[in-house]
Amino acid sequence: MRGANMADIKIIVDSGSDIPQDIADKYNIGVISFLSIFGTEQYVQRTEITNEQFFDKLEEYDGIPTTSQTPFGDMLDYFKQQCEEHESVIYFALSSAASGQYQTANLVKSEIEEENPNADFHIVDSQKFSLYIAQTAVHAAQMAKNGKSVDEIITECEKYIKTWRCYLLVDTLKYLEKGGRLSKAAAFVGTMLDIKPILTIEHGLVESLDKLRGKKKLLDKLIAKIQDDSDFDAENPKFLIVQSDEDKGQEVCEKLRDEYGEDCIEMYGEFGPLIGTHVGRGAIAILVKIVTE
Repeated sequence: MRGANMADIKIIVDSGSDIPQDIADKYNIGVISFLSIFGTEQYVQRTEITNEQFFDKLEEYDGIPTTSQTPFGDMLDYFKQQCEEHESVIYFALSSAASGQYQTANLVKSEIEEENPNADFHIVDSQKFSLYIAQTAVHAAQMAKNGKSVDEIITECEKYIKTWRCYLLVDTLKYLEKGGRLSKAAAFVGTMLDIKPILTIEHGLVESLDKLRGKKKLLDKLIAKIQDDSDFDAENPKFLIVQSDEDKGQEVCEKLRDEYGEDCIEMYGEFGPLIGTHVGRGAIAILVKIVTE
C-alpha cells in the first residue's frame, strides 16, 4: 500500500453510520446510502427520506419496515468513481453481522480490481453501528490529513473503534419486540414493571448490558451507571451522543458539559432509519471513551 496525502485518500461510510452531514462535509467523508422499505414503498436514506419523515412513517406503519443494502449496480458505480478520483479509498462498512453490505462491497471491489488493477480500494468491517463508525471515520480523515499511510490508518482505526462503548436507552420496547430483538414476554414484563434495559452493541449486534427501574431521572441513572463502570476514563472523559429525541439529547449534553466541560462531547447526531427501526422515537445513546489495555 502507498502513503498518500489528504486529497488522495477518500474515507467513505454508509448511512448506517448516522454521520451528521456537516461533519461529513467538513472532513470530506463520502456517504453511501441504504434503502428503507415500507411495504411496496422504498426510499434512499438521507436523500429521499429524512430522519423525521422516517419516524413519522414508522409510527403510522402497522408492519415492520426493512432496510436493504445499497443495490449492487449503484454501489459499483459509486465506488468505481471514487477509485478513479482518488489514489486510495477506505470504506468503513456497517457491521457484517447485521447486513450483507460488507459482503456486497467486497464483490464490488473484485469487479473494480478486475477492470482496474491499480485501484487501491480497502473495505473495513467496522463490526459496529452509528456514531461508532462516524467517529472512526473522522479519526481516519484526521490521520490522512496528517500524512499517515493507508496501512497505518486501517490498523489504528480497527483499534480505535473498540475504545468506545455504547449505552443505549429506549423509550418503548415495542420496536425491539416487533423487530425480533426482544421476546413478547420480556417486552410485556418490562413494560408492566417499568424496566428499561440499557443496551449496548457488541460484535455488531444489539445486546442487553443492564437495566433501570422506574421512569424518574432515567438519564441521571444512566450517567451514574456509566461513571460507575471500572473502565470509564474519568481523567479525560469523551462522549458521542446520538438520539431520536432532541430534548433528551440536549438534556444529556447539558448534564455532561456541566460536569466535564464544553469539550467533552465529540459528536452529536440523530439516529437514522437503520437503528431507528429498532428503537423508535425517544431513544438516546451515549457512546463513551473507555480505558483499554
